[in-house]
Amino acid sequence: MKKKLGIIGCGAMGRLIGRHVLEHLSTLYELTAVSSRTSEHASALGKELHVRVLPAERLIEECDMIVEAASASAMPGIVRNCLAARKEVLCLSVGGFALDESLLGEVMGQSTLVHVPSGAVAGLDGISSLREIGLDDLSVTTVKRPESLGLTDLSELPFAEGIGVSPDARLVFDGSAHEAIRRFPANVNIAIALSLAGNGFEKTKVRLIADPQAKGTRHRIMAQAGNCSLEITVAPTPLKENPRSSALAMYSIPALLRQLASPLRLAG
Repeated sequence: MKKKLGIIGCGAMGRLIGRHVLEHLSTLYELTAVSSRTSEHASALGKELHVRVLPAERLIEECDMIVEAASASAMPGIVRNCLAARKEVLCLSVGGFALDESLLGEVMGQSTLVHVPSGAVAGLDGISSLREIGLDDLSVTTVKRPESLGLTDLSELPFAEGIGVSPDARLVFDGSAHEAIRRFPANVNIAIALSLAGNGFEKTKVRLIADPQAKGTRHRIMAQAGNCSLEITVAPTPLKENPRSSALAMYSIPALLRQLASPLRLAG
């Protein structure tokens, strides 16, 4: 029997996830309803996808599984409502875990499933394995064009060094994932996913570099556990519909939905 699926958040991500479910996962899920705090967005998407538009609380009540595609600030409330209703939820805005420090403990204290997709990153399975060995170090360096970070003047920032960066690159941030998500909530979701797979927000190091000559966003992940090491570079393509979002992050949601409906479960 197909699970009833609801999407909360009707921006570019929510729209593309909904279309993908209808076009490619309709044998596995029944897309039932959408919801958004912006009523005109919800109404437009409901008409496009031919599904009902419901308030978030009612959508959670009527659906078996919920996809959160709203925002990091809205995510904790959505997850708590899903926990209260004992409904599975997939969280795209994983930065909400760092913005609301009590949320993770609440999730871990219940049996309701909360799924975190891989997003715009790869290697979460390897990070989890290194954690079991004894994770010594975990860091991610993200290189973006200045306009992707909302920056126009880099003159006051220190020059940055790193593999593949230009001489004009500047260091925007160097610190913990916990602090990074508070300062750059729209740009470092992957650091939160890595923190959840690793040793937490405070022990995950983040460097954010603005490079005017960068062709696009690039993430370089490095992890060490004893003599075992992992190094991954990811260069996700931006969404045409929303260049500030990653196509890889969007497609990680339907990939996870397909995985959850399959009798063969691959690690990662």
